[in-house]
Amino acid sequence: MRGIKYAFGELLTDIAKPFIIGIFIAGIITFFFPDDLTLWANDHSFLSMLVMLAAGIPMYVCATSSTPIAAALILKGLNPGAALVFLLAGPATNAATINIVKNIFNTRALVIYLSMIAVCSLAMGFFVDFAYKVLDVQASAVVGQASELFPESVQLISAVILTGLIVFNMISNFRQQAGQALSH
Repeated sequence: MRGIKYAFGELLTDIAKPFIIGIFIAGIITFFFPDDLTLWANDHSFLSMLVMLAAGIPMYVCATSSTPIAAALILKGLNPGAALVFLLAGPATNAATINIVKNIFNTRALVIYLSMIAVCSLAMGFFVDFAYKVLDVQASAVVGQASELFPESVQLISAVILTGLIVFNMISNFRQQAGQALSH
């Protein structure tokens, strides 16, 4: 029972804000990004990985919010390796982490830290793109098709339940914080 309370209470509350932000940004990407991103990304695979690395490193994005963003970019045609670079580099190198590493250690340690994240992210990005080529899989054809496993009514009911749980937890937390503020 404690596990259920944690999963649908505290954990859901912790991930709600970044999840909603990620969904919002993914919606913006889906609406505003050009559909021919595929042509550019496929012709410039390494450059697209560098762009995603440059976008991910300074951006404060956690894994919860970066996942829908990466999925939206893949749906728009970004190569999966570049999306993986964003997924790996973004959460590992936000501005707060960079500042902490520099202050606790030194600038040299920060350069090594960022370099290793960049090298490892790019290497994994190349590996993923290579695997997709060898297996002859189109990422845009794979991403988003899991929804076909469930009827649209189940998807809609699940979305309503998730939204209801998030709203319920937000209201509960607001009431709890207001009650604590009044008691002090």
